[in-house]
Amino acid sequence: MLLVGQLGTSIVNGIYRIVINQILQSPGIYYRLELDHNRISVYTGTIISGWGGRLELEIDRKERIWARVSRKQKISILVLSSAMGSNLREILENVCYPEIFLFFLTEKEKKLGQKK
Repeated sequence: MLLVGQLGTSIVNGIYRIVINQILQSPGIYYRLELDHNRISVYTGTIISGWGGRLELEIDRKERIWARVSRKQKISILVLSSAMGSNLREILENVCYPEIFLFFLTEKEKKLGQKK
């Protein structure tokens, strides 16, 4: 018999257990809304693979998209896509809202992307 408490705890066959940690670490996709230190909304999506790898995508208040791999330092999604072998023209042609990606670029980089 399984009884679940309000704090994510349960009693399984008379043994007190905490199960919330296993639920949070399960492979899948998780979305959440957080407030940063200035009380501004930040939307985050986390992809956890079956082998334990983690990719977090974050949209900040300026509508810029950031990525964190295994909870390390955040980088722009444009830099991550470029590191995976995509060039700027390919990225801008294959996204629904290319103006979001243009936030990351300087004027010089934007001109280079238009010439190629």
